[in-house]
Amino acid sequence: MKTRTRIAPSPTGLAHIGTAYQALFNYAYARKNKGKLVLRIEDTDVKRHDPKAEEKIYEGLKWLGIDYDEAPNIGGKFGPYRQSERLDLYKDQADLLLEKGLAYEDDGAIRLRVEKGETKWKDLVRGEIIWQNENISDFVIMKSDGFPTYNFAVTVDDLKMGITHVIRGEEHISNTPRQLMIYKALCQKPPLFAHTPLLRNKDRSKVSKRKNPVAIEWYKSEGYLPEAMINFLAHMGWSHPEGKEVFPLSEFVNNFSFERVSTSAPIFDLEKLSWLNGVYIREKKDEELALALVSFAPKKMDKKLILKTVPLIKTRITKLSEYGELVDFLVEDITVDKNLLFKKSEKKEILKKQFEAVILELEKLKNWQTSTIEKALRFLPEKNKWKIGKYFMAIRIAVTGETITPPLFESISLLGKQKTILRLKNVLKFF
Repeated sequence: MKTRTRIAPSPTGLAHIGTAYQALFNYAYARKNKGKLVLRIEDTDVKRHDPKAEEKIYEGLKWLGIDYDEAPNIGGKFGPYRQSERLDLYKDQADLLLEKGLAYEDDGAIRLRVEKGETKWKDLVRGEIIWQNENISDFVIMKSDGFPTYNFAVTVDDLKMGITHVIRGEEHISNTPRQLMIYKALCQKPPLFAHTPLLRNKDRSKVSKRKNPVAIEWYKSEGYLPEAMINFLAHMGWSHPEGKEVFPLSEFVNNFSFERVSTSAPIFDLEKLSWLNGVYIREKKDEELALALVSFAPKKMDKKLILKTVPLIKTRITKLSEYGELVDFLVEDITVDKNLLFKKSEKKEILKKQFEAVILELEKLKNWQTSTIEKALRFLPEKNKWKIGKYFMAIRIAVTGETITPPLFESISLLGKQKTILRLKNVLKFF
């Protein structure tokens, strides 16, 4: 049968980064084997269900570039794709097990009889796993409220949707014996199982919103690029055959195999993600990066100016959200910290002379270009034997209000002659 994988998130809030992680593995295996990826919504948890969360899942996967073939929002021949719309199907299958005597009613619920012996399967990641049935008591498959339990719904769905490979996190290993028992009771061949490692924090705890940002939306708003996010997640529990750290989604798909999936839990390291994001930022063409920066730029900054700043900041940011603070001095009013200026500069009397000389020199310039600005500003410390580091830091603070900015001469060029000289004159009030 044609390869069919699935992801089955619950719409109970934010679109979780763990969902994206599992979706990536399912996507890679399906695409490599020219199969189908199904997105199924597990919305039978009525108390925690959030109607807006489903849309967030679609948006998150779309942003990451993980496309699926069947889902509630696009349809498909194995639908419906929301569990809440499949309740009659679960009831029919439960009734079938009751008729066979393989299940029984208990206080309005329905339980599956657990046979003696053992349940085992060959996991595609972990090899043979054996579970002693004596450790599992007869378990509920249909609750008294008419809703299926997780294990029953998931099994019936995977069966009826023709899922051939169940690729999911290792926390589901303990669910697998129960699901295999249901397949056996229904006289159906189970899919193959692959249990991937869980994402962990640095302290080895499970990645959760208590310790880490886990919403896909958060990473988007922070200015992580989807390509970098995909590359980072691909590295979580999988290794490139050539040892590469930077590679596109297509390369992950082409090289994907369960043999290269680790059984040890990978560390979700935000510093590593930011480093990788910086790599992708630097690889972007200036025009592409400028377009990506539009939503992170100060409101008064137009697209032409954004493009002009790109070469200045490209190597200085690891997230798009860092852009605004670096360039806002170009379009926003600045406040110069008097104490900071005096702390980082020469003595007061020397500093005053420096500003007066710089203003005179810049006022002479007829061609306001980076090269002429640099020539004029470098001439003065050489002539007057001023400490060059403190001299340029004073100009930087006076013109931008900051100690760290894009390259100074280029920044002054973009700021313009009138604004630059006005800001230099404004600091003379400190003397």
